[in-house]
Formats: sequence, structure tokens, C-alpha cells
Amino acid sequence: MSNPIIEKAINHRLSGGKSHGYWLTWLVKNYFKNRRFDRLLSIGCGVGNHEILMAKLGLATQIDAFDFSESSLEIARKDAAAAGVEINFYQDDFNFFAIDDKKKYDLVFCSGSLHHVKELERCLSIVRNCLKPDGYFIVNEYIGDCYNIYNQAQEDVINRIYKCFHYTLRSGTTEKFSSPSIEKVLARDPSEAVRSKLILPFLEFYFDVEVLNLAGGGLLHELYPFLDHARLSDGEPKSETIVQLLLEIEQILMEQPGGLSSDFCLCILRQKKKKWK
Repeated sequence: MSNPIIEKAINHRLSGGKSHGYWLTWLVKNYFKNRRFDRLLSIGCGVGNHEILMAKLGLATQIDAFDFSESSLEIARKDAAAAGVEINFYQDDFNFFAIDDKKKYDLVFCSGSLHHVKELERCLSIVRNCLKPDGYFIVNEYIGDCYNIYNQAQEDVINRIYKCFHYTLRSGTTEKFSSPSIEKVLARDPSEAVRSKLILPFLEFYFDVEVLNLAGGGLLHELYPFLDHARLSDGEPKSETIVQLLLEIEQILMEQPGGLSSDFCLCILRQKKKKWK
């Protein structure tokens, strides 16, 4: 996302091809055009950037948002005050949080936090229970292989493309891409992508999918950091062509049967409709 061309393409994918602007702005201004909701719950809000933007855009009258990190919440509260919006930021753990049965939300929002949740079944059950019958569950998430330990076919594709790059276009950090060992993942962050591959199947089990926009990442998520960002974002036509080609290759591979899966997606979900016998 640090490359403006990639950022634009990802936002375009997240919006289902309807906008090149920031995906969350598209969601509020276009998908929920002229709608204002009463209550919104954000799970794993971090420093509150998304929540502050939603408050400024007037998506919900009341926003409750929690995160495990108190230091992140302190930043969120200061930034919200500076932006002139009121948001109820509070500390909680998304593996163990609870919501009062009497408290119901029009919107539940989760961006980049579900892939850290080990207790997915519990989390999604609570979301389902606290969501109003006509409510929306919005998820922007990594749905790739657990622990970022990729399958061999994906590793091979990344390395075949990487080998095409002259050393002057590489960042110099590695000669070959390989997934981290489970020991390295657990030492760095045992919650990272802990059950990520199950997120999409579980979302489809607990909710009806109204929108599923695939954002890709199966190639570029791991490849781009090994390339020279300064060279590829210098605004030169050659550099921009290389980046555009990489995006197109990733898109083509996702469209092929048995090709790359998307590692990221935006889901808009609803309560499951009762099936009459």
C-alpha cells in the first residue's frame, strides 16, 4: 500500500471496481449513501483511524470501539478529541469479550483484527447475537494461509516472478522467498494469522454474504517488500509499467482455475435468513 499505484488498485478491488478512492470512504459515501445508523461496534480498533473517519463522515450516532492495547487506545482517544468526534474507546480482548444481551448494534466493524482471533467461533457468535436483525457486519481482512506459512504452489509463483527482477530493482533483503517456520512465527507474534484460512468459511457459516470483494495479495503481499520501493515509486513510466504488470499478473493468476487465491477481502454480511421447510 506504500506504492500509490498498488494502493489505488487495492482500493479499486475492495470497492468491487466502483472506486479508486479509499475503500472506507467508498463504503460510507456510496454503499451506505445518505444512511446514518444509531450504533456501531468496532472490534480491535487499534489507534482508531477507521473509527474516527466513520465518525467524521457521520456513519453512526454512537460508536463503541475496543482494543487490547491500552497504549493504542490512548492514541485513539487523543486523535478523536483532536478531530472533534466522540467515540467510546475501551479496553477488551477480542478472544474473550462479551456484549450485554440487551445491547444491539446496527453495524459491527472489523478491519485487520479477525486474523488475530483464535476463538473465532466465539467471536462470531457474539457478533451475530449483538447485531440487529437488519444490521450489517463489515469485515476487511487477511484470509490467506494460517501463520503466513504459504502453500508450495504460492511460494513457487512468488519466486518465479522474483527471479525476473534484476538485482538493482531488489531491496537486497533476500535471494529467495520462503515462508517463516512455525517457531519464528510463534516467537514473533503467536496470534498473527492464527486461524486466518478459516475466516471466510466461518463468516459464510454464521452470516449471509451480501458483498464479497477480493483484494488479491497472493503475489504482491510478499513479493513487493523484496523489491526496491524507492525505484518502483519514483513516478517514472518504466517503474509504473512494472508495477502495473505485477498487478495484472496477480489478477490473471486469481482468475485462472487452480490459480492464486486472494489473501485479502472485504465482506459485507447480514444476519442469516430463516429457511422455511
